Amino acid sequence: MFVGRQSELESLETAYQKGSFQFAVVYGRRRVGKTSLLRAFTQDKPSVIFFTGQQTVASENLALLSREMLGNSAAGAAFPSIQVALESVFERAKAEQVILVIDEYPYLAESDPGVSSCLQTLIDRHKDKSNLFLVLCGSSMSFMEHQVLGHQSPLYGRRTMQLRIDPFVVFDVAQMLPDAPIERIIELYSVVGGMPLYLSQLDSTRSTQWNLEHALLRQDAFLYAEPQNYLLQEVRSPAIYNGVIAAIANGCVRPKEIADVTRLATPQVARLLDALIDLRIVERVTPVAKATKRQVVYRICDNLFRFWYRFVPQYTGTIEEGLGAAVAARIVKRDLSSFVGPTFEEVCRQWLIRQVVEGELDVLPKAIGSWWGTNPATRHQEEIDIVLEDADGELVVGECKWRNEPVDTDVLETLERRSALLGRPIKQYYLFSKGGFSEACQNRATQASSARLVGLEQLL
Repeated sequence: MFVGRQSELESLETAYQKGSFQFAVVYGRRRVGKTSLLRAFTQDKPSVIFFTGQQTVASENLALLSREMLGNSAAGAAFPSIQVALESVFERAKAEQVILVIDEYPYLAESDPGVSSCLQTLIDRHKDKSNLFLVLCGSSMSFMEHQVLGHQSPLYGRRTMQLRIDPFVVFDVAQMLPDAPIERIIELYSVVGGMPLYLSQLDSTRSTQWNLEHALLRQDAFLYAEPQNYLLQEVRSPAIYNGVIAAIANGCVRPKEIADVTRLATPQVARLLDALIDLRIVERVTPVAKATKRQVVYRICDNLFRFWYRFVPQYTGTIEEGLGAAVAARIVKRDLSSFVGPTFEEVCRQWLIRQVVEGELDVLPKAIGSWWGTNPATRHQEEIDIVLEDADGELVVGECKWRNEPVDTDVLETLERRSALLGRPIKQYYLFSKGGFSEACQNRATQASSARLVGLEQLL
């Protein structure tokens, strides 16, 4: 089932309709749905060559490319070189519009290091006369950003468009889980995130506990092995990366704290964190609107990794004894609510951005995130779940409560008090609640025109 990616499809289609030479760079993490997007884009086009680079020698990639270009009847490598094969595509595209997709381009470039320079020469020579729609697609984020898009690449400056494919936001997740109620959608999103392949492993008609047991907490489950397999594919020393991710999952959010737990040198931890950021597993976070240099923290931004490293290591023996059902039941009973809380905050931020896009919230976002800091009067740490900074300096602030009890007026009053610490004008206050709102809170919000209450049914 193909869902979402409408803006990406529209961008590709708009470029295709120009009928001139186009060079699109499409990149994103493994499992994010790049190939599915390109298959959807090319499915109704008359002339398409869809080649997937393999992690093999250049001669084998040449043979595979030849078969894609000439049909399965082509014996071996019908072209003497990849350069000649690509030259023929550019020539063919002078007479008709041709789409050439090279998926997993880093594998092709690894087997034939001269292919980027070859493409540069062909583009410069033929772009004014060719109707080729060239797509280079890859999962190696660092390679695509530095060796294709970067200024040191022979291809620098040749692209006509680039698309970084990110995981689904919660609204797309809801389309992939059509039979799940809103609460379960958010719970499952908090567990596996927005990767389409991960979501396809779930059963939206079943409970969160059932999905934990069958899709994650079994030795034969695809998602059980996925974080470890992903690291094995992407890094040379998975063990030290495991240690860093586990430290963050268990509350160590600063390099010095991670170094103390892992017994790695702080400079080494800094390099590992940079690599994990490139892999979109970890993110560097600072408070919005009023931050200091000391307030930098690191968080796991991939929900599957956050869940896996939070729970699986401590229950590995139990799971491997076949007791995944008992582990799932314990997690749901004891830990799930607090685990979902940070994801619920992110869902609410996504909803606010959608309100902006749809014209329901009149701001121009400069940044969105959270805020934390010390109250100078009480010397206690204070937090605000959502802070959206407008380009004009005004703020939209919000508090998110993932609990069954209705939110009362004290939550709004606390939000108003904490917001005063930011020293900026507040355009709008938002309260988001899983359990709804007390009558007193609703009356208080009605009286204050700048306060708005949002329940689950309004989010999705």
